[in-house]
Amino acid sequence: MDPLDLARARLASAGDLSNAVAWCAEYAALPAVLALVGHHDAEVRRAVAQALPRLSGAPRPPAVVSALVTLSADAVAEVRDWACYGLGSRLSEVDTPALRDALADRLDDPDPHTRCEALLGLARRCDPRALPAVRVRLEGPDVRLTEIQAAGALGDTSLHTLVRGHLAGWGTDAVPKVCAALRLTDPDGVGEDLIDGLAGWFAGPLDDRYWWSITLQLLDQAEHRSVEIAEAVQKRLRGNEDATARLLASRLASVAGAHGWLPG
Repeated sequence: MDPLDLARARLASAGDLSNAVAWCAEYAALPAVLALVGHHDAEVRRAVAQALPRLSGAPRPPAVVSALVTLSADAVAEVRDWACYGLGSRLSEVDTPALRDALADRLDDPDPHTRCEALLGLARRCDPRALPAVRVRLEGPDVRLTEIQAAGALGDTSLHTLVRGHLAGWGTDAVPKVCAALRLTDPDGVGEDLIDGLAGWFAGPLDDRYWWSITLQLLDQAEHRSVEIAEAVQKRLRGNEDATARLLASRLASVAGAHGWLPG
């Protein structure tokens, strides 16, 4: 059933309404879902926070950002968590003072999931308020993967030793993310081995994606570092026109171009 029809139905249960919103994938339902931001039931508000990023494309309507900002201060932790995830990561292309302030307000949230999502979102935007918070988290005894990723997003070299101190104990899926953060905070840059590997990949038969898979982990945390990587790879490929053409037609060049890279 359409969320708007359920919202208008006086006898509709909160469970039915939250399920309808959670499963909704139609952009046309956005106005109806926005109307539920202040619903009395937390499950409905949680579903709204989950759905809003999915029901809006870029450029994001200001009403979507405003609604998630409102939900990020909800009385219920799960609602705040999903709203901060939406603002911080799902709407990663949006960067406004109001959005940043909403995330900064949650850096000391009593719910660990909420404050981690807020921290990562703020770090993705390289907001200076994220750096002292990341440092405090990495100096603590119970470090979460999201906090390591926030360090990578910031890329501040003062965090490198702290990240290095948390290399052990991660599951298989988390290890590449932690290693990416280590590279991103390294005072010597992302690594000559990575640049050489990418240059070899573009110059070779392009059948070994190992170094590209590592690059994707870096870009997932800090997309803006694509400029640095693309420039370094282009220098390695100077004189090899075919390889340079492959680089310029690649996803790396596309991402770097979106961050202002102009190939030399």
